[in-house]
Amino acid sequence: MKPINENQAVQLFEPDPGTAYTIEAVGQITRMPRREILIYYKHGLLSTVTDSEHGGYYFDDEAIRALRRIEYLHHTRGINLEGIKIIFHLMNEVEQMRSELRFLRQ
Repeated sequence: MKPINENQAVQLFEPDPGTAYTIEAVGQITRMPRREILIYYKHGLLSTVTDSEHGGYYFDDEAIRALRRIEYLHHTRGINLEGIKIIFHLMNEVEQMRSELRFLRQ
């Protein structure tokens, strides 16, 4: 599979906010095999929008964006899944601190 750069990933498809996509649709949008998406999900890098045990795997626009970031970091930058998990965790912490700072400044 040919890796895509960060700019191409954003330009290929902009998902609709609030829409739930089946794993098959996500695979088509991101050009990733179902198996690879499930690996990322099982490593805790993605979240589903519904209970996967009762109705299949459904993902939202944030999951599609996360898959694009994972693909870029993993295949283009050579970062392993544990490293990506750490990066995502740190990005979430930074965003939370930014939000708290904006709140405190008001």
